[in-house]
Amino acid sequence: MKGFVCSHSSGRCNTTVAGRNRPVSSRLLARSIHHQCMPKCKSPVNTVRSVTCMALPSQVDGAATVTAPRRPSKDISVPANLAPVSDLMKVPGGKGRAVELKAGQYFKITNTHGEQAVDFFGFGLPDVKKEVMSMHHSHDETHRLIPQVGDSMVTNLRRPIFTLLEDTGPGVHDTTVAACDQYLYQQQIGVEAAKEHDSCINNLHTSLTAIGHPLTDDPDNYLPPSPFNLWMAVSLKNEGSQLSWDPPAKDQKPGDYVLFRVEIDCVAVMSACPHDLAPYINGEGGPRDVHYQIYETA
Repeated sequence: MKGFVCSHSSGRCNTTVAGRNRPVSSRLLARSIHHQCMPKCKSPVNTVRSVTCMALPSQVDGAATVTAPRRPSKDISVPANLAPVSDLMKVPGGKGRAVELKAGQYFKITNTHGEQAVDFFGFGLPDVKKEVMSMHHSHDETHRLIPQVGDSMVTNLRRPIFTLLEDTGPGVHDTTVAACDQYLYQQQIGVEAAKEHDSCINNLHTSLTAIGHPLTDDPDNYLPPSPFNLWMAVSLKNEGSQLSWDPPAKDQKPGDYVLFRVEIDCVAVMSACPHDLAPYINGEGGPRDVHYQIYETA
């Protein structure tokens, strides 16, 4: 975003917004920008929803907040006449599945046992190599790190792909952490053992190939998208400067689900994360099965 310059003088933070100097509060809401206070503030803070000036609130005179433009409201109602158009399908624990979806359908993913993290990917049709659900672009769209009911996930072409209509759990999800891959397991259990260990990235490629939508002929040299990590607990510590991998939320329960409205023809991929080396991803005893189902209005 152009026009943002921050400087400190006489204990006051003056920020140029669109060419005008005005005092701002210690939390200046803005769109997805990386801000560094200059020249005296030495602590740049990168956030997604907000830009934080490190001046203490007591150092800011006449604080006023500049708020980013709000997105137009959207219809987030769930039709009363939804009917399933697919069987209840299983994603086996540690494995992946891909499914084609049509614009206007509704897509439900259920955390059957309550503690399983699901790496969720989306790809636009007809060309899955061209359009992908993007966490970075979705941060820009939603102004959040964790999507909430009513938020739309968007693609790298900035088109909505899924709108979250229902979330029956505590709303603990993640959009910051990369999917597990062979290289992670090589670090954790060694090269040879990693060859026998499933990963979310391997599940992504095998699932898409199984339904005729391969991403690449050379997965080892493909840069995969970051997933929407459903039911994965990752929190921000130390004023947002550090990530913490946490155990599944205590108030998460078996049968919790998320319901999305499908906004464009696409392919959805789910990986019931196979990480089993620590209980902070899938709880004790994971990975476990999850289920999904497709709905339309009757």
